[in-house]
Parts: sequence; C-alpha cells; structure tokens
Amino acid sequence: MFKFKKAFLACLVVGVYACVATYSPMSYVDRPCGNDLGNLWLDIVAVVDNSHGMTDEGLGDIAATLTTVVSMGTRIGTNYTDPRSTRLALVTYNSQAKANADLNKFQNLDDVFNNVFNDLQDVAQTDISLLSYGLGKAEQLFADGQVGYDRNHYKRAVIVFASAYAGTGDVDPVHAADRLKTSGVKIITVAYNQRGDGSLLDQLAKIASPRYSFTNNVDGNQLVGDIQNALIETNCFCKTDWVQYRQSYYDITSPSFGSCLRPVGITANWRAAQMNCRNQKEKNTNLHTEFTQHKHDFVLAAVQNTTGFSMPYTYHIGLNLVTGTWVWDQPLTFPQPVLQNWTNWAPGYPIVSSSMTAVQNQQSGLQTFWKNIPAYTAPGNYFCETYSCDTDNYCVPSNE
Repeated sequence: MFKFKKAFLACLVVGVYACVATYSPMSYVDRPCGNDLGNLWLDIVAVVDNSHGMTDEGLGDIAATLTTVVSMGTRIGTNYTDPRSTRLALVTYNSQAKANADLNKFQNLDDVFNNVFNDLQDVAQTDISLLSYGLGKAEQLFADGQVGYDRNHYKRAVIVFASAYAGTGDVDPVHAADRLKTSGVKIITVAYNQRGDGSLLDQLAKIASPRYSFTNNVDGNQLVGDIQNALIETNCFCKTDWVQYRQSYYDITSPSFGSCLRPVGITANWRAAQMNCRNQKEKNTNLHTEFTQHKHDFVLAAVQNTTGFSMPYTYHIGLNLVTGTWVWDQPLTFPQPVLQNWTNWAPGYPIVSSSMTAVQNQQSGLQTFWKNIPAYTAPGNYFCETYSCDTDNYCVPSNE
C-alpha cells in the first residue's frame, strides 16, 4: 500500500472558479487524490431497503449513517459560488420503489437532516425487498437530474443500504447494477445484516463496484469512513484521453494517485514535447516524472498498450539538466525537484555533454532505461502529466 502525504487546500479565483491544492512536487512523491470532504463534488443517490426485515431501528441507524457521511462540510445542493457541491437524492424500496427526494430537493444540510430522518423512520408492511426496483429508480433520478443543470462532468455514485438480497430474471439486481456501472456510476453497498444472513455481504458484492462492498457489522466510525473514502475515490478521476496513474496499470479499479497521463503517439524533440505539455488546456501540466520504479513501470505498461508507440520504444521523460543539475520538468513557474532516490540510467549514462541536456527512455531488452540526449534534435514519443480532477482541483467541462 502506498503512503500519501497530505495536501492542503489553497483556492484561487481566476476567471472561472478554480482551486489548486498546495501539493508540492518538491516532496518527491506523486500527487495523491484530494481528500477534502468539504469540497466533494458528486451526484449521489442513496437507495435504502425499507422492507419489514430492515426494522425501524435499522432505518434509524441508516439515517444517522447517511447524514453523518455528508456532514463534513460538504456543500449540499447547487446554490453556491463554488462549483464543488454535492447533490443527494433518496430512494426507498421494498416490493416497489419510491423517490423520496430527487437530486434537487436538498439545498443544504438542514434539508438533509429534516427529510432523511422523517423518511427513514417506519418500515413498510412487507418482507419483499427488490433491490432492482431501487436501482432502477436511481437510474431515473440521475437522468432527470441532468435536465436544466450543467453537471454532466460530475461523477455519480449510488449508496445502497440493504437488509436482504432477492430477485431473479427481470428483477435480478445485477442487471440494473451493470447498467449503472457501465454508464460510469460507482455503486457502494452496505449490508445491514438484520436477519443473521451471513451471505448478504457476498451477495451485495456482486453489484458493488470493486472494493466498495461494506457491512454495518463493524465499528460505526469505520463504516462512515469507508463510505466517505469511496466517495473521495469516486471524485478523483481523469478527463477523456488521460490515463490515471494507479497502483496497477492492468487493474483499472486499483487505488489511484491524483495524477493523469496522456500518451502522445506522434514523435517530437524533447523541447517541443515539453512546450506541448505545458500548453495543454489542462493546467499544471508537464512532461511526466518518474520518481519511482513503480511509476516507470506503470508508464512502460502504458507504452506497451498504446497505439503510436512501437518497438524499440523511445519516449521522453521530464528529466533535464538545468545549470548543471538534473531536475524534473514541472509546469511553468513551479519549482523543479532535483533528481534523488531511485534512478534508471543506462550503463555509461549520463554522458557529460553541454548539449545532451534532455532525457528519454530507450528500450534495451524487455526494459527501458534513461539516456541523455540533445533537447532539439532527438525525436521520441512522450507523456504529458497533469493533476487529476478531485476535491482539490475542480475541472471545468471539456467543451469550455
């Protein structure tokens, strides 16, 4: 497991509202995802089983859990200057489903408390619990919630609280869950094991997004924290055509860093590649860094799976020689960290030369190694690197 250093928030108003975390590359760690719950920007639908088996007490516990999850300063609703706000809807289900609150009903935290506890106080007089209906209602609320609101670039999550798992054929909840996940919705499940059904957690795991299946049979603080962490991860993402740096290239569900990489399959010299990256529409962009063996291996895996990169692989990295010191490229005006810790020089490199001030990876066998090259004459592919969209970095829609 990777250890991340905390980043603190500093906000700037520049034309449209934007915030940039005070993460510093001088720390020589790759940027973590923002984790400020006060700046969460999501659309969330809570889907709650209120069949008789949940019990009134169970519903009360769910109301307390749900309201606590969104009470860490999260801006509820849309009436804010800061675009980092969260809409919360509520669905209850048993033998049928009901939209207790659409995505636009709650406009502040008081609205959430006043309505959620009222809606989650009495169970229905039926033991039938069809989660597929609850998920279907969530689909409808997400679709309806886009009308009149420019939030297509906001990520979406469903939080399911269930005391039972039932349904086959047309009412099998897996079908509705797969539709939601295919459309980009993350599903968080909480097994409220009121009946002593030991298989409930495993059953709900079939519909949950990977790593997001939880149970109420843990310390209360842990459950709230688990849900909040899942929401933080959901709110950490990259725009189209960018690959999020994560623990495993081949497992897109593995925990992610707050860094995005865009492979460029058209060759350029090092200086042109640097300029192209710095001029990207995304702010805080540079030629990619390789602080660690893990980052190097991740990028190499991306190279091997990206059209436009061919063997023998040759691609630029952000390392370059400035006034006699090897430093990593950063966005214009940012400090450039000095090379330290892990290095990946090919045997005999770096070559001492006043003209060979840039670095690229060149393939040798099955691996790639650093070689210094002229900045203006040696061509290569490259990766641009930028900050992820997250609680510390609001991203405007791609068409703006």
